[in-house]
Amino acid sequence: MSLDSWKWFTRLAEMGSFTKAADSLEISQQTLSARLAALEKDLDAKLIVRSTPLSLTPAGMAFLVYARDQQQAQRDMLRQIGEVTGGGAGILKVGISHMRGRTLMPYVVKRLHQALPDVTVQLVEGTNRELTRKAERGEIDAAVARFPKSQPGVNVTPLYQEEVVLAITKDLLQETCQLPWEEALEKVESEGLGLLKDCPFVLSSVDDISGRIAYSELRNAGISKPRTVAVSGNLSTIMVMCAEGIGAGFCPMNILDLSDNVTHDLLRIHLSSQASYMISLGTPMNAEPWKVMDVFKESLVDLCTSKESR
Repeated sequence: MSLDSWKWFTRLAEMGSFTKAADSLEISQQTLSARLAALEKDLDAKLIVRSTPLSLTPAGMAFLVYARDQQQAQRDMLRQIGEVTGGGAGILKVGISHMRGRTLMPYVVKRLHQALPDVTVQLVEGTNRELTRKAERGEIDAAVARFPKSQPGVNVTPLYQEEVVLAITKDLLQETCQLPWEEALEKVESEGLGLLKDCPFVLSSVDDISGRIAYSELRNAGISKPRTVAVSGNLSTIMVMCAEGIGAGFCPMNILDLSDNVTHDLLRIHLSSQASYMISLGTPMNAEPWKVMDVFKESLVDLCTSKESR
């Protein structure tokens, strides 16, 4: 029985779709289906109900527990071998959003590679909700995300404060408020977002932080049904649309600053205190001690501390 088939089965069970799982594994759906059929034949049991989304049979649920345990045991073995031979080894799975990955990971991965060249960092991108759940279930080694004050099964280390602001072009603000943009900006900042009820918006998905803050801030300003031109889970896309004057958008200010070549003409309108929050490093509580994680955490904390002090 191939151990690769166990890994593929786990991915299929987690993603609930042959298409998504095959894309993630970079194999064809036909290959994945054939591997599943071979695994079911070896076990003499049906594991998957081919519905939409896929569901597990009782045998499939039982096998998933053992498949995950086997994968974790394999990772622990490789890590332990790396520890006893005097250096780190293995794959470090880090959950992080696309834009935070751009901001933080180049420095951290470079420093980790210098210290432990045999380690591979696998970045797992997703929404904040997806990443915190993966950390809770132990599907990744670490997540850089916004965690609640108490996250079951996760050790949380605060990293830095992030603030979401409203980004808008001068022309769009002027057109919406029918005032020179300087006056309009002062008026919106003193009287609130309610003055932008007729403004078009480009918004993030509610599964991510910026999206949830956007809808909360608009609702509190009396804009329960904003003029939504577009919705995207990609902050880069939202920022480009904002810069083109298509609509106003809600983005973390540090990410706007990072993309200054695109966003330098955008105004930043500060929101309520609820739009500021802590980004933290979350690691599964049941994880075994690992030198690689220690070096990764130290590098990440050092970087975030230096950014906060600027």
